Amino acid sequence: MIKVPPHVQIEEVPLDVRYRRVLRGLLTRIKTLYDAIYERFGEEGLDLIRDVSTRYGQDIAQRALRGGPHWDIQTVGIFLVKVFNNMRSEGEVTEFTEERVAIMVPQCPYPFEDPRICAAHTAMERALVQGLNPSLEYSIEASIPGGDGHCLHVLKHADALE
Repeated sequence: MIKVPPHVQIEEVPLDVRYRRVLRGLLTRIKTLYDAIYERFGEEGLDLIRDVSTRYGQDIAQRALRGGPHWDIQTVGIFLVKVFNNMRSEGEVTEFTEERVAIMVPQCPYPFEDPRICAAHTAMERALVQGLNPSLEYSIEASIPGGDGHCLHVLKHADALE
């Protein structure tokens, strides 16, 4: 905390309120940066967003596994819910089986408007899922930036996609 002179009073905002406000501002700032990168650099900008997001997802997976075995689909799904919860996302798990995990999110926390930027950003989730279990695939079956009323993040076994 920044110390102020004794005669200066600053209202203390409760931690949960402060966290929510700061996080919302940071997510909006990320969205604004992505928009600017894409506006300035086009496809190369999307490649940059995708590459950085992929590396970030791979790093998270590596730290989470700690050299242990790959996780089953439900454990990966729970971890993905924790990632979304860290972003203060609302929503619900609509499917939770050994074959498929689906997470419905009714509002984008960033809030993305362009589906290409969303897809480049969510390379993080794709890389995270692949890093935790290479036999799983991550997809977005519904997308707010794509015109749907919600986002639907889905984990499936790669062989179930065919």
